[in-house]
Amino acid sequence: MENALYSVSFPVDGNVGYAAGENGVIIKSNDHGATWEALNSPTQNHLYGVDFPCDPQNGFVVGAKGTILKTDNAGKDWEIVSSNTELDLFAVHFPQTELIGFVAGDDGLILETDDNGETWTALHQGTGRKLYSILFPSDTLTGYVVGERSTIYKTTNGGEHWFPQNDNLDSEYRFDLRSVSFPSDDLIGYAVGDRHTFYKTIDGGETWKLLTDVLMLHSLYSVRFPNNEFVGFAVGKFGRILKTFDGGQNFTTQIAEVDADLYSLYCHPECESGVVVGTKGTILRTMNGGSTWIKVELNF
Repeated sequence: MENALYSVSFPVDGNVGYAAGENGVIIKSNDHGATWEALNSPTQNHLYGVDFPCDPQNGFVVGAKGTILKTDNAGKDWEIVSSNTELDLFAVHFPQTELIGFVAGDDGLILETDDNGETWTALHQGTGRKLYSILFPSDTLTGYVVGERSTIYKTTNGGEHWFPQNDNLDSEYRFDLRSVSFPSDDLIGYAVGDRHTFYKTIDGGETWKLLTDVLMLHSLYSVRFPNNEFVGFAVGKFGRILKTFDGGQNFTTQIAEVDADLYSLYCHPECESGVVVGTKGTILRTMNGGSTWIKVELNF
């Protein structure tokens, strides 16, 4: 398979996982990402975000032209849900249960559902900027979204109001931010993006400190700190994989032996197992904390 994979999600124990991507592709693994099968998809639109919040049965996929898909039987069937928009949708996140969830998209669009994804309401729109990643770290009240030109918004009231944090960055550069991760609470978090941008906040976004040299060409597309503020991964352009053990003070860099950009990353809470997806149907898997990454072959 040569279709790009843009997003990957492994709920609960990391055994069953899903990935979605180009031309409506949705695939599923039942063995920690070792093997994958193609699922029937009701759309040919590109799919950019996938989230199975609580279990492998109930999940959501979002994508181009306002696409929202929903399954309640582990991907066997997918229902097309109306989003009431034709804008591209890039990320979906259900913080605690399948009831309340959020979607981020083009033109600053943020959608919310409070009925298990049956209906969606626009909370925010009109900035003209794409929003690529959305996260509510510990509840359904406090959340963050990041996007084009170093856009960062924060809400503390469940998305009713969103407050910009762009002026809180300690850098003059305004490259696109692609992914945000808060490991355990809404105070300490990370955001990564184009030109090797890697920010950290320790005060809920009141300040964002730049951790890397942003003049490099190696853009970063996904970041995950799955268990604590110290150990995390980021992946990006040209097969680059970064790992830190000390909250971003130092990084080890790995270049995966693949001719691909890496778009999305899953890490088990223990940080020993992980799966990365990217262009050309690329799937990489580690079972030793990222010391080695093995390419998974897709036979479909």
